[in-house]
Amino acid sequence: MSGHRRAGLDSRSLAGVAVFGALSVVLTLISQALGLNFPIVPYLQFDLGEVAILLAFFIFGPVPALIAAFIEFATLLVLGVNAAFFGPELKLIAVLSSLLGVWIGVVAVRRMRDPTIKKAVGLGSVLGMAIRAAAMTVPNYLLIVFLYTISGILGYVAGSFKLVGITLTDSNVLVLVLIMTAVFNALQFAFVSIVSYGIVSLPQVQSTRAAGRKPWIASYLQKKDPRVT
Repeated sequence: MSGHRRAGLDSRSLAGVAVFGALSVVLTLISQALGLNFPIVPYLQFDLGEVAILLAFFIFGPVPALIAAFIEFATLLVLGVNAAFFGPELKLIAVLSSLLGVWIGVVAVRRMRDPTIKKAVGLGSVLGMAIRAAAMTVPNYLLIVFLYTISGILGYVAGSFKLVGITLTDSNVLVLVLIMTAVFNALQFAFVSIVSYGIVSLPQVQSTRAAGRKPWIASYLQKKDPRVT
């Protein structure tokens, strides 16, 4: 079976979609319970659920990861988790833009002379962080301007910014909040990438070989170079 076909769905991938889709919801609920807020912009919250989505990508491929992301989105929407101010919708945009970056990175590394999982995850993570930060700027801008309002967001985050020595005003609050939102999104995906790579690199995961085969990312890169690690 070729690397491209492995990106699709079969019975093993469907099982992976179910497992990792459910796991992402559970981890998101745990994150909500722990209250892992970004201290500078408190309404932003770090989310462990994305680890499951990225693991689905590495182990089963991009299509199963996309389906798992939409399963999580639909479940959170039904449960009303993080529903204030379009929470599930914003999370879906963040996840999809991150996965796009990872996919571009993996494809680019596959074309290199010496492709490795470490290179693919590294480049994919950097691209995922950049695309995610850019993609999330537009909806956050719209929310601040039309929903929170400039005066409303100023009153909400002025205290937390002041704790790090930044004084907000009507003229700088929008730009600074958007910058810090981009920083948050970069940090969030950096954490998710590190944890996911650490898990998929474990000897136990490599030797277990989900449903009798190597993780998808290893098989996809191996088509180019059998020495991929």
